[in-house]
Amino acid sequence: MSGDNAVYIASVVATYWVVSISMVYLNKILMSNEGISVPAPLFVTWFQCVVTVLICWLCGLCGQRAQRQAAQYSAINPSGFDNEGGQAPRGEQKPSFFAQFPKAEYLLGHAKQIFPLSLIFVGMITFNNLCLKWVEVSFYNVARSLTIVFNVFLSRVFLGIPTSFKTMLCLVVVIVGFLMGSKGEINFSVLGTMAGVMSSLFVSLNSIFTKMVLPVVDDNHWKLTFYNNVNA
Repeated sequence: MSGDNAVYIASVVATYWVVSISMVYLNKILMSNEGISVPAPLFVTWFQCVVTVLICWLCGLCGQRAQRQAAQYSAINPSGFDNEGGQAPRGEQKPSFFAQFPKAEYLLGHAKQIFPLSLIFVGMITFNNLCLKWVEVSFYNVARSLTIVFNVFLSRVFLGIPTSFKTMLCLVVVIVGFLMGSKGEINFSVLGTMAGVMSSLFVSLNSIFTKMVLPVVDDNHWKLTFYNNVNA
């Protein structure tokens, strides 16, 4: 692995970590902070979907522009040579970051096929927000720790992926850890824990159904994100 690739991967992981933790705390403030909380989890879910749709639409516009610029560059310099006649490596003309975003368009036929995933997506976000509303941030990850258990079970049910004995033993450890963490929580909430379990279930269903419907949008995650949030 080259140094540039290692730095790029490390920056992506660090960015994901920072954004993920930040979103947990921001949602917690929105759900349960006195004075500024919004006592409407479904409204928060709807608003998050609307913002995501707008971001996808704007990125799609930027992506079209970036793709047009790349096409114009290729038309002006199709041979790959610079003005002095020397070889100009094509690698120097790096594609724009926005070139990865497709045009945001909504086709009813595709939307109908993706609609079951959208229902699961709404359930995932709603129970996630309810879990944050009713439990402490310190217990949040414990309440949602059964995701891997549901992943293994549902992957066998829907995708036919077999489960080894060693995997089953690991799942037992996860379940025991969940029970111990629940018992040791000072401000234990039955509703919050149940919301966390349901959130874990919908997270697993979301990942499985995503694999099933990705071919509808040519395996493009950005297109799926746009359809999913518009439906939601």
